[in-house]
Amino acid sequence: MADRPSSPTRLAIARMFGKTGIRISAAVLAVFAAVALYAPFLSSEVALVWWDERGLRLPVFSDLFNRRSYVQYYDFLFNLVALMLPLLAVGWFSFRRRWSTGRRLSWSMALIAVAFVACLVPVIPTTGGGHHAIWSYRPTVAETIVAKRERVMSADQRLFAVFPVIPHRHDATYRGAVLAKPGDVNETSGSRFVLGSDSSGHDVCARMIFGSRISLTIGLVATGLSLLIGTIIGALSGYLGGATDLILQRIVEIMMCFPTFILVLTIVAMTDRDIFIIMMVLGLTGWAGVARLVRGEFLSQAVRDYVLAAEAIGMPRWRIMFRHILPNALTPLIITATFGIAGAVTTESGLAFLGLGDPNAPSWGSLLNQGRENIDYTWLIYAPGMAVFLLVTCL
Repeated sequence: MADRPSSPTRLAIARMFGKTGIRISAAVLAVFAAVALYAPFLSSEVALVWWDERGLRLPVFSDLFNRRSYVQYYDFLFNLVALMLPLLAVGWFSFRRRWSTGRRLSWSMALIAVAFVACLVPVIPTTGGGHHAIWSYRPTVAETIVAKRERVMSADQRLFAVFPVIPHRHDATYRGAVLAKPGDVNETSGSRFVLGSDSSGHDVCARMIFGSRISLTIGLVATGLSLLIGTIIGALSGYLGGATDLILQRIVEIMMCFPTFILVLTIVAMTDRDIFIIMMVLGLTGWAGVARLVRGEFLSQAVRDYVLAAEAIGMPRWRIMFRHILPNALTPLIITATFGIAGAVTTESGLAFLGLGDPNAPSWGSLLNQGRENIDYTWLIYAPGMAVFLLVTCL
């Protein structure tokens, strides 16, 4: 007989996934997450497999940690998680009976954090006597689609290479490929543009693939920050009550008086249009609703028998709040998190559509903005528009 979910976290997740619509949405979101994680294996000029007179090589793996190819920290984090995910899955499955879901999740996050920091520490010796980190600036990988084409044109038959489905970089500007139609041939690589190109000569499909990283990163980071702030303020307000509740709720009401999108527009317009600033702004302005929800849950749970029993035995207040009450308030928080991620994705796309996003980021909103400026080139509208619609709808 199967064990029933015991912890509040597992109970909330089991209740949520008991609905067919939730399972379908989860499957679509899993596809988005897989595309974001394994984007370099789906869209890149670097070969997955390269076999010539020098032997068999896997150039894509060395390129994952080349800072010339992946400049942003979030790109490096996605690449690292993509490599660690099989090992984490094995560990998750191996300890499923001995460790709770929360403990396995905590250990997984800790391992990723340790690996991330370790890859930034310069410990690998160089020929000049110094040291460099695993993620560092190195010469560009030579095993590319352009190199293969040159060798094929020179009648060199001693080569076997396998490339990603989209053999183009998302940030490369290709000659003679401005607003190319879907199916047109790229003169540089000899491959076709699956979804055409934009007004700068970028492959739209490649930018769509790497744009999923932007949307998921902003959604998760901004929502995580707002959940953290809102949960702490709501817990203190709902459990402590009195003057603490009065002061904190006035702060919450002040935050709720400001139109969030207008506030975000103002802050982004006054600062650098960097993706990390956008994440912080969205996270620091979206916690008021979470705080009100958590406060209500804590007010409801604070009069339950298990809380009164914990207070009677002298348990510290912080432990009662975050060890006992908070797990029983997870169900509405999970729902709030999904709406928060959807809102963050929509806001970021809206900022990019208005020209206030990060100009160097392959955002879906920036593609929509180009589609607005070039209304006859419909592939600049339908592809990113459908991606935003599907992601937000499934959330």
